Amino acid sequence: MTGTTWESEDTAHARVAPSAPVRARREGPEGRLCVTGLRKSYGATTVLDGYGSTAPERAPLVLRGGNGSGKTTLLRCLAGAEPLDGGEVLLDGLPQQTSSMAWWSRVHRVLDDLAWFLDLTLADHLRLMDPAADASAALERFGVGDLADRLAASLSSNQLRRSALATVLLRPWDALLLDEPEQRLDDDRVARLADVVVQLSRERRVVVLSTHSDALTALVGGEVLHLPLAGG
Repeated sequence: MTGTTWESEDTAHARVAPSAPVRARREGPEGRLCVTGLRKSYGATTVLDGYGSTAPERAPLVLRGGNGSGKTTLLRCLAGAEPLDGGEVLLDGLPQQTSSMAWWSRVHRVLDDLAWFLDLTLADHLRLMDPAADASAALERFGVGDLADRLAASLSSNQLRRSALATVLLRPWDALLLDEPEQRLDDDRVARLADVVVQLSRERRVVVLSTHSDALTALVGGEVLHLPLAGG
């Protein structure tokens, strides 16, 4: 697959016109990231129907629920990766505006859609986010520091998953969205992940994550929100 380019989220959004008008700030529930009346359907299947919640500062919001409860859909809607059928997402009182470069500069997601330039090393990817940062140190936090000079095309899905988590330490953001970040991590690395989430949350930034892991839920603390199965 050498020579093939997969466009990364940050590179794709860099082409969004920065001239998009900024919408007026609104009053909302207390909390930096607020959702009201969110609706999302796929055909005749309604996944989220009038959903609302608030993600507080200094503690993560943990989404729990079985497969099909809408955890991933909710995260994609919060990120702006899925159009809303109704409702609103506010970050610091400003409505979500996916045509605005300002929105994408403030929201970072590690979902299943993170892509890589296959001819760049992991360190090269992370330097795109912060040229002055120590990419190897960020990768080391997730046990892949020895892979910094490897091409993305040469790595396993497990290695790429852990490398994707390292981006949260380098890419600037105000709101971070993580979809089942414990996947393919052993117990020790789940504990390391929890330490990172707690640290970042305490920096007055918003972290929302979905998980099936009781251990990760207990380690990160914060508020736990259980989503019912669609139609349940």
